[in-house]
Amino acid sequence: MTECVTRAWLVLGALSMPLEDEDGGWFMTELNLGYPEVRDVVTNRPDQHGVDDRTAYFGSRAISATVKAVQWAGAVIDDVATRFAPFMVPSARPVLHYVLDRPGTPERTVTIRAAGYGFVVDNPDSREIHLQWIAADPIARDPTVQTVTAWTGASTGDGRRYNLTFPRVYPAGGGGPVTATATPDGDVTVWPTLRIFGPVTAPVVRFTRGATTYGFAMLPTMNISAGQFVEVDCAAKTAWLNGDHTKSVLAFVDWAAILATNGGWPQLVPHETTTIQMTGSSTSGSTQTQVSWQDGYLS
Repeated sequence: MTECVTRAWLVLGALSMPLEDEDGGWFMTELNLGYPEVRDVVTNRPDQHGVDDRTAYFGSRAISATVKAVQWAGAVIDDVATRFAPFMVPSARPVLHYVLDRPGTPERTVTIRAAGYGFVVDNPDSREIHLQWIAADPIARDPTVQTVTAWTGASTGDGRRYNLTFPRVYPAGGGGPVTATATPDGDVTVWPTLRIFGPVTAPVVRFTRGATTYGFAMLPTMNISAGQFVEVDCAAKTAWLNGDHTKSVLAFVDWAAILATNGGWPQLVPHETTTIQMTGSSTSGSTQTQVSWQDGYLS
């Protein structure tokens, strides 16, 4: 008889709390990952049966768990119940990690917030603890961040001159232009994060999947110096210089170029191959875009 590998635990900063600990005397009797709400977008057809259904996205997801602390198994039963309290504060955003009994025993993560926390003090031998959460982002993520890199190669001619400043933080360099390829796993489309490293003027990053082209572009007035980068969150539609959230560079985004692509903001479709190319002027052999994502799942 093989041992079931199913397990789940909560992480909040430096705190970690397993939903089951046989040595500690508490057991996870139920974990309900639920199914995300579906955001219906429908319009009645005025002159025929049925509706026009443009539904495409999920809403939030309700998740719940039941944990039983048993005195004869070694638990201090009310202490077990109170140890979940930091993870049940509505302003906190703990991460639920779980592994289910399936091939490869993959780990998934979901960021959650508290929706219900209760335990009835009814006997001295055991305590049943009921935990409820809401996931605003209903997609379960593979904790592994995957990254591919596209290089522009060096521009011809002299290019631009930049003052050299220290310390310099820069990724490894490349040679000529390199096209990156991304084929994500998972169940749902994901929006990647881009890190566009200089030196480059007016960078353009193109994503091509079949006949569909996505793109991110910046205006000719945007110069990213050597040792700097622009971090673009394609899901949040934000762009920050050096990843500093006090230094937005959205004013330098070429919105017309993004809208001109038939796909809009870059995204990655599971099990389909997307090629990624970067262009720009005043580049060097180290000019590149790093494209990062986490595969997304329903379970």
